[in-house]
Amino acid sequence: MVRQLRVSYVLFIAGLLLTGCVDRTELNELAITTATGIDGHKGDWINTYQIIIPSAMTTGSGGSSTGASQSAVHTFSTQGKTLRETVMKSSLEYPRKLYFAQNNILVIGKKAAEQGIEEIIDIYLRNLDSRETVKVFIANGEARDFLRKLVPPEKIPGQALEKIIERDSKLGSIYPAISMYEFISKISSDSAAGVPEISLVGSEPEKLDSVDVFKETSAKNKLKLSGLSIFQKDKRVGFLNEKESMGVSWLNNQIKNTTVNYVDGNVMSAFLIRKAKVKVTPIKNLNHYYLNVDVKATGDLLSASSQREMKDMQSIHQLQMQAAEIIKLQIQEGWKALQQKNIDLIGVGNKIHHKYPKDWKKIKETWPRELANMDIKIGVKMRLARPGLFEKSFNELLKNE
Repeated sequence: MVRQLRVSYVLFIAGLLLTGCVDRTELNELAITTATGIDGHKGDWINTYQIIIPSAMTTGSGGSSTGASQSAVHTFSTQGKTLRETVMKSSLEYPRKLYFAQNNILVIGKKAAEQGIEEIIDIYLRNLDSRETVKVFIANGEARDFLRKLVPPEKIPGQALEKIIERDSKLGSIYPAISMYEFISKISSDSAAGVPEISLVGSEPEKLDSVDVFKETSAKNKLKLSGLSIFQKDKRVGFLNEKESMGVSWLNNQIKNTTVNYVDGNVMSAFLIRKAKVKVTPIKNLNHYYLNVDVKATGDLLSASSQREMKDMQSIHQLQMQAAEIIKLQIQEGWKALQQKNIDLIGVGNKIHHKYPKDWKKIKETWPRELANMDIKIGVKMRLARPGLFEKSFNELLKNE
């Protein structure tokens, strides 16, 4: 009797599992979307999809690609009054169901970003098939034009953009990556958000539309991270260049690895920052606030052209002071840009709100003006962990020969 009950239980569970497969979708019926682009404005949206073509990704014997003459992605666009309508209309012209689980990149056109992306944010919060971990970019132009471009040597442009931003975040820290979740968290608070911007560089950008670009040893055109778009709430309100964005990265404690260069006449030094910790604290001084920035950085000496020896502590101290000076100048440049634009991209307002909640109620309405008048005090402690094997610069060794 017990055995019969066990058999019945197993059959019951198997029946449940089998019924779950009735509404399944076969893999060859899915359109795996690796990147999406959005242009337009409320009431008139254009959604662009970058679809992987599996047959173009296969490799034959001897390492030769069977899809060498075929693009690894197919890109198409749909238009509608709402973003959900644009997705629905994809069934009118594409034979497969759009599948967004592998979608890691969202590119938003500049005009769309300037007019407001509230509806884009809303769709990522409400729909289960939209990923909040998707990396966000702003296109210096129309997003659909960028998704049609190939990015050698990668076959899938969406993945190429993802790798570019990841490598910059790890090695340069100029334009840190931002996910949709992080973006929403920042613009829904008392601060602003920065989103990496991409541009087309070159005289013949149309060549990036063809797989022939993979046959060239050096492409004349390329996609490039070119700046940082600033968002206040759901609208793009400004832009930071490379130097300004670098300073903001310091203030946001987003430096993982980067290189700083010191140049003063014939004296030139380069330092690799391997570790950095930045603490930003707003301090109340009577009825005014100033910003205290404490930086602790560790790095290596990459090169030095000075003629002094590097074996004594005094020389190492001077090198550390050089690196600290450059870090301080970078922070000042970023802070100056934020004050000029009256944009709180580093969350100072949030810090004051938490530290001085009663005061924040008084200055919230006039916060941009208060930010523009804030002073900044920067302290940098740089530790040179490895000054290198040579006690003298190589230039000095050559002169002694």
